[in-house]
Amino acid sequence: MTDTDKDSRVQGEGDYRAARRHRRKVQQFVATSDTQELAREAAPRSEAEQQELLEAERQGRARAKGRKPGNRPSER
Repeated sequence: MTDTDKDSRVQGEGDYRAARRHRRKVQQFVATSDTQELAREAAPRSEAEQQELLEAERQGRARAKGRKPGNRPSER
């Protein structure tokens, strides 16, 4: 191990300091933000936008299950 390796701030996947820092910032955001207002602002503004979001969610869920959209006979 070289001196540069010892001084590296990268901790890899087990970066507990970064996880604590992230958790603290999320807790602060939730405590100081009007989450109800943010949810209203994020709501779809039209039927077309709502359908687009639902389709994106469907595609994301299909990939999360290990399938690509369109690979099932019912989606062709």
